[in-house]
Amino acid sequence: MDKYKQLPLINGVEVQAYRDTGASVTMVIEKLVHPEQHLLGHQYQVTDAHNNTLSHPMAVVNLNWGVVTGPKKVVVASDLPVDCLLGNDLETSAWSDVELEAHAAMLGIPGHIFALTRAQAKKQKGQGSLDPGTIDQVLPKARASRSKALPTIPPSTVDSSSEEEEFPPCAEPTPEELEADTAELLGEGGPAREELSVAQQTCPTLEGLRQQAVKQAKGDVSDSHRVYWEDNLLYSESRDPKPGAARRLVIPQEYRKFLLTLAHDIPLAGHLGQMKTWDRLVPLFHWPRMSEDTKDFCKSCETCQASGKTGGTPKAPLIPLPVVGVPFERVGVDIVGPLDPPTASGNRFILVVVDHATRYPEAIPLRTTTAPAVAKALLGIFSRVGFPKEVVSDRGSNFMSAYLKAMWKECGVTYKFTTPYHPQTNGLVERFNKTLKGMIMGLPDKLRRRWDILLPCLLFAYREVPQKGVGFSPFELLFGHPVRGPLTLVKEGWEQPLKAPKQDFVDYVLGLRSRMAECEKVASF
Repeated sequence: MDKYKQLPLINGVEVQAYRDTGASVTMVIEKLVHPEQHLLGHQYQVTDAHNNTLSHPMAVVNLNWGVVTGPKKVVVASDLPVDCLLGNDLETSAWSDVELEAHAAMLGIPGHIFALTRAQAKKQKGQGSLDPGTIDQVLPKARASRSKALPTIPPSTVDSSSEEEEFPPCAEPTPEELEADTAELLGEGGPAREELSVAQQTCPTLEGLRQQAVKQAKGDVSDSHRVYWEDNLLYSESRDPKPGAARRLVIPQEYRKFLLTLAHDIPLAGHLGQMKTWDRLVPLFHWPRMSEDTKDFCKSCETCQASGKTGGTPKAPLIPLPVVGVPFERVGVDIVGPLDPPTASGNRFILVVVDHATRYPEAIPLRTTTAPAVAKALLGIFSRVGFPKEVVSDRGSNFMSAYLKAMWKECGVTYKFTTPYHPQTNGLVERFNKTLKGMIMGLPDKLRRRWDILLPCLLFAYREVPQKGVGFSPFELLFGHPVRGPLTLVKEGWEQPLKAPKQDFVDYVLGLRSRMAECEKVASF
């Protein structure tokens, strides 16, 4: 717990605090709050770890912690393990800029918790603090700004010249910034091939595998797995003649965390849990206690703990839907949202389409869920995969509108609606919605406001791993071969000097058709 200890200043007093990654608000013990700082009539419902909900008063205190300095709206509690619990709300403010300044001026709290531009600094120079007259002018304006919705301005009425002057175009990112963004999405680079080879020969945890390789090189075939050296790299390969039993690269101890991070933490992995992380690793890599290491790594993930991912209570088994053998013949459609806060592009909703045959999902970010907007997004999806024969959706007004019914009729699509208050009718889509929202919650804080940009990465993470119901990944069922993901790229980079054997074009096509036929046969059971 030492790494979570903080020493912020509250009302000028240094206190002991914990950075609580699972708390949505900041809580301060009652003895540190002055009576005049309490907000009369303001209460906050707090749910603890035992699922007990209690009502707590609120106050505005002077908080000095890192980049957050100035008045801060907090929850007041009479009993806490420390003086303060620093929550996830410190990155954004629950009040508007002008309202916090007005309340701070009334309490005599100096400072400002927001960034101060040069123009604002020049404007405030010589003004001093707000006087009571200014407060009387500011507070009504602030309250009006909170209650009044933003007007919708038609695009034709916007003056583009004035907008360019106020918001100049962003500068091109530097190579260092591009490298940092790439590292955040794909993870840091791994070791070189030579370093990996040396580590394989010296890692004490691989001593048993090295002895097994020497024994098998002398003709011993009693083990179920073949372990051997090839081009100074150690491999493990199943003796099972089943197709797809590929050889796996043996990983030394110091490089296992690097691979676990790639398989679980990055946006292209999506924090999908222990089994999905294992499914990504096991076709490519091998090391002793690999299953236990994967389980421990996922259990200790702070992001998964903070987002509160749970498996839920299993319900009674449902009657399965008829098996569909043709991809995108029957699809399920739904809308996720509204998601708060909206992205910089104004997107708050996600249109979700899931294929019943391959479990292959598509997702399009939307600003609005009107029938024309939904129809436009659906046409964009169907232009890539073809028009389905059947569409299953709930009874939302946009899906039941005459606009979409006319489109389905023109495209020869049969539309079916779920029973009211029974979302399990479209359970395939509803289950994907839960997974998708969990992946968005698992994004780092600074990337969560850009979920619409990272949506393709999250979809890749879902499409890459096998689905429990069919035993294959959506990518493999749709395209007939496993996809090249970050872990595959890492393995290929380590094996780069090894040249893949050339394959004749006709052999490739015949092999592809055979694999797709086998996938369809297995998935139909």
